[in-house]
Amino acid sequence: SNPRPGQIQARVFYDPGSAMLVATIFATGATLGAKEPRDLADLLFAAGVRHGHVSMPDEREGDIAPAAGDKIVLNHRLNELGQTAQRQANYMR
Repeated sequence: SNPRPGQIQARVFYDPGSAMLVATIFATGATLGAKEPRDLADLLFAAGVRHGHVSMPDEREGDIAPAAGDKIVLNHRLNELGQTAQRQANYMR
């Protein structure tokens, strides 16, 4: 099922100690981690998280803010996965 518009499904932050991006999925409390934003996006999508439904701290929150480039890659990949899934769903009809 698709999330409601504006519903935040997960929060992603940077963990300086492990040099990893870490996501918490609100529905389950599960924590996912990856060094690469594309890999984390794949894990998030597999867990049901969709593009536009992830919050990330900005630079005002300090070291836990993912780099701007990482945010772009993660969001782009979630969008790409969502579009691919939608095309496949339309094809199967």
